[in-house]
Amino acid sequence: MLNLNLNLKLKKWLVLGGGVVATRRIKKILSAGGEIEVISPQITPTISKLKLQNKKIKITKRKFRNSDIKEQDFILACTNDIEVNKKIVYLAKQKKILVSNASNKDDNDFSFTSNINIDKDVKINLSTNGKNPSLTKKIRIFIQRNLKSKISTL
Repeated sequence: MLNLNLNLKLKKWLVLGGGVVATRRIKKILSAGGEIEVISPQITPTISKLKLQNKKIKITKRKFRNSDIKEQDFILACTNDIEVNKKIVYLAKQKKILVSNASNKDDNDFSFTSNINIDKDVKINLSTNGKNPSLTKKIRIFIQRNLKSKISTL
């Protein structure tokens, strides 16, 4: 994988699933200016709150349908059903849409990095290519607690 910084303003995201993983990823996408459609029978209270605060989120409370895969730029398969996630990946790849499968790190066109904002101009992205998110989180916390202030003085 190659780590990139992408301009996500006006990019269309389809998030299938409304749980904890979807919530974390939705927060990141919103912070980068993406437009999000969430489809899930249930969503976390945090997603509901984000919807009230942000007009860039559309929520549809129902199960995934094949016809949901259309003209998105990115798709996140975050359901709690591994087989449904596989199907989402298959359909997205048929339409040449970039897709990430939360239940299978080997089935991703992209993965999310752990980010540290040093200041308004400097950001550090940490990645294990989706293989060990808990390690990147630990490194991020360590840097924030111990090195962030030292880095910002450089």
